[in-house]
Amino acid sequence: MDITPIVKKLLRADEKVLYCVLGRVIEDNIQADRYIAIVQKQADTALFLFSSRGIPCSSEGDLSVEDVIKINEDFHLRQNNVNRQSSIDDFDPLKNTEQVVDLYIGKKNLRVLLQDALSAKSLIGWIQKAQNQLPQGAPQGLPSSFAWTDKYRHSQSGCLFAANPHHQDNPFLHDTFNPGSTDNPFQEDVFDPLKYMNISDGQKRVVATDNVPRRQKAMSADMNTGETMSALRKTESRDSIDLIGDYYGDEDNTNGGVPDSLKLITNQLGIPGSGVELVNNLKPTTMREHVVKHYMRQREEEFTYKKHYTIFCGTWNVNGQNPPVTLKQWLDRMPDPPDIYIIGFQELDLSNQAYVFSDSRKEEQWKNAVRKSLPVKGKYRKVKLIRMVGIMMLVYVKESLVPDVPPSLVDADTVATGIMGIMGNKGGVGVRMTLHNTSLCFINTHLAAHQEEYERRNQDYRDVESKMRFKNFAPPLTISEHDQVFWIGDLNYRINGLDIDKVKTMIDKMKYPDLLCYDQLHQQLGRSDVFKGYKEGVIGFRPTYKYDTGTNEWDSSEKSRIPAWCDRILYKGAGIEQVHYISHPDLMISDHKPVSSLFNVEVKVVDREKSNKVYEDVMKKLDRLENDYLPQVKLDKTEFQFKDVMFIEKKAEILTVCNIGQVPVEFEFINKLEEQSYCQPWLKITPFKSVITPGSSCEIRLEVLVDKSCVATLDASNHVLDDILVLHLTGGKDFFITVNGNFIPSSFGCSLEALVQMHGPIRETPTAQLIEIEQPGSLMSRDLTQGGRLYAVPKEVWRLVDHIWHYGRDEEELFQQRGLKNELAAIRDCLDTGVPDKIPGSVHSVTEALLLFLECLPDPVIPSRVYYRSLECSGNYMLCKQVISEIPEHHKNLFRYLCAFLRELLNHSDKNKLDISILASIFGEIFLRPPPNTLIRSLSTPAGKAKAMEEEMKRTAFVTHFLSNEFDE
Repeated sequence: MDITPIVKKLLRADEKVLYCVLGRVIEDNIQADRYIAIVQKQADTALFLFSSRGIPCSSEGDLSVEDVIKINEDFHLRQNNVNRQSSIDDFDPLKNTEQVVDLYIGKKNLRVLLQDALSAKSLIGWIQKAQNQLPQGAPQGLPSSFAWTDKYRHSQSGCLFAANPHHQDNPFLHDTFNPGSTDNPFQEDVFDPLKYMNISDGQKRVVATDNVPRRQKAMSADMNTGETMSALRKTESRDSIDLIGDYYGDEDNTNGGVPDSLKLITNQLGIPGSGVELVNNLKPTTMREHVVKHYMRQREEEFTYKKHYTIFCGTWNVNGQNPPVTLKQWLDRMPDPPDIYIIGFQELDLSNQAYVFSDSRKEEQWKNAVRKSLPVKGKYRKVKLIRMVGIMMLVYVKESLVPDVPPSLVDADTVATGIMGIMGNKGGVGVRMTLHNTSLCFINTHLAAHQEEYERRNQDYRDVESKMRFKNFAPPLTISEHDQVFWIGDLNYRINGLDIDKVKTMIDKMKYPDLLCYDQLHQQLGRSDVFKGYKEGVIGFRPTYKYDTGTNEWDSSEKSRIPAWCDRILYKGAGIEQVHYISHPDLMISDHKPVSSLFNVEVKVVDREKSNKVYEDVMKKLDRLENDYLPQVKLDKTEFQFKDVMFIEKKAEILTVCNIGQVPVEFEFINKLEEQSYCQPWLKITPFKSVITPGSSCEIRLEVLVDKSCVATLDASNHVLDDILVLHLTGGKDFFITVNGNFIPSSFGCSLEALVQMHGPIRETPTAQLIEIEQPGSLMSRDLTQGGRLYAVPKEVWRLVDHIWHYGRDEEELFQQRGLKNELAAIRDCLDTGVPDKIPGSVHSVTEALLLFLECLPDPVIPSRVYYRSLECSGNYMLCKQVISEIPEHHKNLFRYLCAFLRELLNHSDKNKLDISILASIFGEIFLRPPPNTLIRSLSTPAGKAKAMEEEMKRTAFVTHFLSNEFDE
């Protein structure tokens, strides 16, 4: 639709619209659909960006000027083609012809995504025509002042989402509100929960801004639209040598500096044709690179030699304490300084703010304490600092090793295993790096606590092991893909089967080997999938937990914990020799004792001259094979059937692909026409891309899992699982694989509208009735005069809340400790079938089930259409109440019911230790979710993190109002 006539109505008569087109504008990783117009007045031409209430635009009232860009000497452009696999969201899924135009205006960069080549050509043509006229303006006495554009400049920030002043007369238009408006009837209501949440850092306050230094923007060019706001719970302190500019001037240069030498790093990565650019952990992206890597690895011994280094690993649960004067008795007791330091902390910060927000002053305190305690004989550089709530890890290397640790191959990740899998009070952080030609991975974890919870600890380990991904690599690297792995932390495994007096007696007699037979971790190592392949050195020290703080005396509190070796250091990989494994009882500020271990490790170093010769030989061999043969494979089956798939219950099958040809084969699952992914969201394929050498085979795991991310799309009218996979061979043909199955409907994922109409369990409700009540507007059309009734709140929610109230209102760590997966499945069945009467499982499993149930609602408790309006009103209780008063009745009832329940739990906080800020943070994310398909700001930039944190705080503030006040309309 051409909206040029509509745009003309917004301009003056002497301002001419040359061209107008709809496009997607991308700036600083923010994307938005905008109308782009080329407007001319005399010798001046400018590019206008218009936002619109709706697309397509129907009237001039829908449009507002968002930005005006002068087309002058500072204006440059470039046209690109868009790869459908890029991180840019699809502009039009029905087309495959999108075009990109990059605009450079001084220091400001914009990317414009257009629907087709014709639109791009027209836009570029008009811009170039305007640029060609620039030199002619001045001689004719028409200087390009662009003063006429000033009247349209409402936003000086250049932000894509600037407010529209034309619409401020209606405070609720587009679910936005300006609390500072003179028409605000509640402006005197000044209670602001943010003021009472202790989120300031000294005198500094967190301010959201898009003003990011240019260098930082360049280093954060990656755009990850898949990140959600919940990632703030995993928000990490990440400063490291992979920021090359910061590294060589880093304050952690404890004993001098080194010159900024990018050449050292690029040499380590290798140059084209050198044969060493394919270091062992750098995942290749093309078939040829895969094959070259495979053959180079087969002949690795021909061009590498071994070199020895020392690695110090230390772990300490510091129980939220401030650091002591020095840590040298822990970190600086070796006669020869280690080459690498791996230092992990748990419970670094136990404040409520640490659970809710990402900043912590403890981080800087402990980092400084570590830096000051490193050996004075050595000169160390920080490779990476990574923190998730109270779990922090620092990695240092000797300055002399800097050229051998490429910053581009340093990466980090976090995995939260707390409630809902997002709360970072438990979980792990990981750092990986490359030393010469050997990949190293370091993991620091804090697993579930309490004597009886060993299975929950095992579950936490499995989650960290399976979910940790180093995403700087494509595809991302996993923990197991490294040559050497060191796993440290408070693993929390306890001693079972002995009373406390017997344990203390055995400790006094130093019968550690006998006592270890009752250690939960020792019982599993080598006997189960838990820490499979890992080793642990001989333990010759007293248990590290639990002591009276400030002493070496066992716990004398009422709980009188049984002593245990909670703090451990494990390792796996070839070429690792443990030198010592000890504890440090002289550090007494915590109820745990720190542990350390020193390792000698063998590292593979590349001989460049020999590597070049092998590389040339490999390339010649590959050229011959590619010229003589085509790829050939055999699949063991092409049809897969998954019967009776249930919510949060995995099912898996194996597809075996055999290379029956003479050349290596690269395969990849590719997108079907007009689809954005190679498989449905309920299907996971591992690996989705790989290379198979002649005579070898590859097992591909097809895993079906309907979880909270996709269950709402599989309602009663669409419970069939159906997909066709396209397995593509590079240089060969495609294979088509069908995946079929059926999903058993669950109350998890049903709409709130359907749930309040559903009288019986969902598995006893006829399919026709489920389809009827799931129809949009079914509640409005229901005739209650003909009999029947509606529930005030879903019966499933009532059962969960009632169970928590009766059996868990005094339980500690409610809504913070994670449930067990098998218990969650049993709770699902109980809610879906109606039996048994009492909900099975622990209270913690029931609380997670409640949160999961609310997360699965297609439209959240507070409808997503008022999400942004809720955020705008978060500082004013009266305005928040007005938002709730206007949402549908069944949403309002559920919100009031849950808030009343949470307030009652807070009345028992003397026993359950619940805190209002933690509850408000958790339920803020549950109650308030942005509309579907909202463009999410990337968290890879400081500005993105600040904006996300601001939203996090506003959600928390909104819910805090209703947890601290009785809600009456």
